[in-house]
Amino acid sequence: MWGPLLARNEMGNPSIGAVVEKIRAAPDYAGLFESAFPDRGLAMETIGMAIASYERTLTSGDSPFDRWHYGKDESAVGEAVKRGFRLFTGEAGCAACHSVGADAALFTDGAFHNTGIGYAASIGQEAGRARILVAPGQSLSVERALVAQVAEPPPSDLGRYEITQDPADRWRYRTPGLRNVALTAPYMHDGSLATLDEVVSFYDAGGVPNPVLDPLIRPLGLGAEAHRDLVALLEALTGSDVDLLVSDGLAAPIGDVR
Repeated sequence: MWGPLLARNEMGNPSIGAVVEKIRAAPDYAGLFESAFPDRGLAMETIGMAIASYERTLTSGDSPFDRWHYGKDESAVGEAVKRGFRLFTGEAGCAACHSVGADAALFTDGAFHNTGIGYAASIGQEAGRARILVAPGQSLSVERALVAQVAEPPPSDLGRYEITQDPADRWRYRTPGLRNVALTAPYMHDGSLATLDEVVSFYDAGGVPNPVLDPLIRPLGLGAEAHRDLVALLEALTGSDVDLLVSDGLAAPIGDVR
């Protein structure tokens, strides 16, 4: 979790110490780390532990899919979702990476895969227009030449290779979970696909061919109904407690120790 805090093109903090001292100087946090971690207080490790604890509260279950697949309630979803799940675990092969367990599912294998998204950006195969996110879930299509006039050049996008320096890891990214995926547009590691239908179309076409494309990625030849069924399944992964999570976040300002 320290990567984004220190990355030049993200939060851009100069050092771990600078982050620790910034939090230490914030009145809203006075005494909170000492209360939560009485033997440690505020430190690099406890900042990471606090953020991890918060992120664990965001796991959202009891979706229509769960009530149908795990709860055996046949009325919880429609036939499109059921067909979509058969595709997901069968012909479409989605579950090879977005794994589904016998008793529960986070819809990720936790592994790294190359779908070609990073490869296309690295060699300039991107389309002539860029999709610019202007608000949550809202984006505009803008000519890339115009973007280049006002934006700094994008950083290298080589995936796990940037950490391991292993050529086999070029353009490989960790499989994300799919819970609440209908609420988290845009998609892919770089936000380059705006809708779930675009994501299904991307995988249906077999990703972007490149020398180290994951062998699991292949053209599928799905029809229009199959596209709709897969999107219906993804939309059925929205948990029942989303409104509660949002209201809880809005109700607890920084410094509230309740």
